[in-house]
Amino acid sequence: MSRAADLPDRLEISGTTFARVESPGTLACWTATAGPADDLPPVSVVMEPAAAPDQRASDLAAVVLARFGELADVGADYLRHRLREPGFGLSGAELGMLDAAGPPFAEPAAVVWADGTWLLRFAESDLAMADPYGIGVLFEGTVPSGVEDLSEADLL
Repeated sequence: MSRAADLPDRLEISGTTFARVESPGTLACWTATAGPADDLPPVSVVMEPAAAPDQRASDLAAVVLARFGELADVGADYLRHRLREPGFGLSGAELGMLDAAGPPFAEPAAVVWADGTWLLRFAESDLAMADPYGIGVLFEGTVPSGVEDLSEADLL
């Protein structure tokens, strides 16, 4: 495991600067702070155990940055389909929200992990299960792989 002092304060990934943010000693986290686009997507890279991101994590973060809008749409569509399953327990009114013209999910943010997976968290949603931290879509590469119920999460 790397010592905090050995970790870079800044990373450059595809022309975007990521700044290291305070995090528990067992992990290291960098968040996109400046890039070529005015509307920089909210993307973070998290390494556990704490270490500088390897090439795999950097490459995945570059893909997420470049395709953020597209992947947010993919994640919203995935939720619209998966949340209809009885196991999620949505009410009739909530199921109706899934059929509305626009998805009932907003304010997406991504967290990329070293193992090639990442979470797209929609911080805003009127669905009960999204209270208080939103709802997430787990991805393996660019393919959605699961729904993350954050209602009981302990976010940093």
